[in-house]
Amino acid sequence: MKSPHKLLFMFLMTTSTMMVLSSSNWLTTWMGLEINMLGFIPLMYYKITANESETVVKYLVPQSLGSTIFIMGALISYHSNSMQILMPIAMCLKLGAAPLHLWFPAVMSGLSLTPAFILLTWQKIAPIFAISSMNPSLATKILPIAGISALWGGIGGLNQTDLRLLLSYSSIAHTGWMLAGITAPEPVLTLYLMTYVLINISLFIALTQNSVKTHKQFFPVSQKPYESFLLAITILSLGGLPPLTGFAMKLLVLMFTQAKTIILAMLISGAIMSLYYYLSLTFSPLLSLNKMPISQLKPVTATSISFLLSQIMPLSLLFFFF
Repeated sequence: MKSPHKLLFMFLMTTSTMMVLSSSNWLTTWMGLEINMLGFIPLMYYKITANESETVVKYLVPQSLGSTIFIMGALISYHSNSMQILMPIAMCLKLGAAPLHLWFPAVMSGLSLTPAFILLTWQKIAPIFAISSMNPSLATKILPIAGISALWGGIGGLNQTDLRLLLSYSSIAHTGWMLAGITAPEPVLTLYLMTYVLINISLFIALTQNSVKTHKQFFPVSQKPYESFLLAITILSLGGLPPLTGFAMKLLVLMFTQAKTIILAMLISGAIMSLYYYLSLTFSPLLSLNKMPISQLKPVTATSISFLLSQIMPLSLLFFFF
């Protein structure tokens, strides 16, 4: 971000999210969501190309539609409680949850890495917590959307070679798990979202350093074996491979969610499919490290040990506290 004015838009995006989290009425929530959208749109112009202009329109239309449906549902709910369901549905449209996800992969494929990371992480905070602040009965009604999102995120990522599309379908799957976590105690959703953001931070740092576009470029030949191994562990944690951090968070959701058995089956099926394409992505670098002669292996650094502990220890902490 070379332009100083982008700091203003970043400030708007951050404070508007805080406004949504601390709001006590639907009008303030709607205002915060609108300011959040207007603060993020200028940040999408990272390289100022025609492709980004098209992407901004693809983002603006569903976001504006979601805001309109939200405020309309809030106004009609004063006269008819049955129309309150429009409010969480509008938030699902803003999140890109299936089957309201059609805009999400198209926007992700046209963004640079930095705004794509913001869209995958920070832009989920306000809508997901807006849903969690609604009546618990409304959160229960959108649990089928959670199951469909997890399942469709797993199916959509199976044949993808572009990493932005792969991460977008992974995000749709994780959105399903977050929606299922709304019916669990509040710390579960917060922990899941924090874990998802932290894993994506390390992943996008690796993507930025290597200028990666396709899955074949993800593990370059010049990359050190330990760096490839740690990157593979990060990807598998995002996919939810036990006993890594991502698995611990999904286990928390399964333990405390109020979803029915069919919804849980859809969540687990989607997670298995997501894990399949992440395993296929990391299979080669894990094998290449295993085939290296012992004489070429360097001593494990303290950073590597700390990273591995951060990905494995949450499972033991989970059993200790729960």
